[in-house]
Amino acid sequence: MFMTLLFHTRENITAHPFEMPYIKRIIKRIERSMHQQTKGDFWIIDPFANNSWVTQLPNVITNDLNPKFDTSFNMEFNDFGELMEAKGNQAQLILFDPPYSLTQLKMQYDGIGKDLPQWQTQNPWKRGKDALSRCQGAGGIIISLGWTTSGFGAHRGYEKREIHVIEGLAREDQHSMFVVIEEKTQTSILDYA
Repeated sequence: MFMTLLFHTRENITAHPFEMPYIKRIIKRIERSMHQQTKGDFWIIDPFANNSWVTQLPNVITNDLNPKFDTSFNMEFNDFGELMEAKGNQAQLILFDPPYSLTQLKMQYDGIGKDLPQWQTQNPWKRGKDALSRCQGAGGIIISLGWTTSGFGAHRGYEKREIHVIEGLAREDQHSMFVVIEEKTQTSILDYA
């Protein structure tokens, strides 16, 4: 069992979290560490890339449902995750920053003129998370952003290393944002049937 480190900070929470200085520093720190461990030969997968600076990194496979963004793919997340698995892509780092709520998810679909499918309102990320977790070997890192600390979870073979709580500066009634950093410690998904 590993120890999970907990960090707390206050910062303006924006609609583009990867642009927030605190989160940018976390990603760059882990990216540098991965470069040192792998001698620079590693891949990043970002399934909700939007127009983030991450899309400009070398060895990154990006996706966004919205075709106006210059990403490697413009697919629904679950289909993208399954495609990465089918192609045998291996990623040492996965960045997971989906819409945090049903409202945000609906806005994303409305923003590109699509109807939000009913299945998306139930458990929208399970298939894609399962597939992407199989795209990582032991030692792979996932950075998940959201309003919870659930991340990818132990049942997919991950151990939490760090949890960062970002409390918004602007309004006290605003949700805090969590950044969960998990490391792959086993390579099979546990069956909780």
